[in-house]
Amino acid sequence: MMSGMTARVRVLCITGLLGGLAPVGALTAQDLRSDPEAYFLAARAEVLVTIRAALSTLGDRNVAAHRELFLPAATVISVAERDGERTTLVRTLEESINSIAAVTVPMEERIWDPEVRVDGGVAIAWAPYDFYIDDSFSHCGHDAFQLIRTDRGWKLASIVYTVEQPPECELHPDGPPLGISVAP
Repeated sequence: MMSGMTARVRVLCITGLLGGLAPVGALTAQDLRSDPEAYFLAARAEVLVTIRAALSTLGDRNVAAHRELFLPAATVISVAERDGERTTLVRTLEESINSIAAVTVPMEERIWDPEVRVDGGVAIAWAPYDFYIDDSFSHCGHDAFQLIRTDRGWKLASIVYTVEQPPECELHPDGPPLGISVAP
């Protein structure tokens, strides 16, 4: 039972639980104190809605909607390793938006089995992903999302991701998106 202390939720969620729920509304400190588990589950659902919206707006190349999901000073960082050499690319939100706007072909990124942790107004999520561009497999890896809860909902503060090729990373367990084949 929670006494008058401020509760801090540090729960690793069970994979797949509430994966596709819509946001449930503004969460308050009272919600956190009165029912920490329900607060975490609601916050987790809201965090995943923000992440899935970011992936959707990326794929649609809807830069205006994509920008709204991030804090203005957000960063996007990729880490790739090829032939034993590691390359790290750090981009501002605007640089990332400009690279999305420059793409003229369809893109699709899919995550699965996200792990989410929430502590009050801070959340992190970790998930494997695969990425397709112009109806072809491009790469896969892991995404690490950091989010901050604002008056306007959860906003992405940063995304850090690896860029890999199988077998170093796995493809989505459902297989490639409809209409796309991946060479073994």
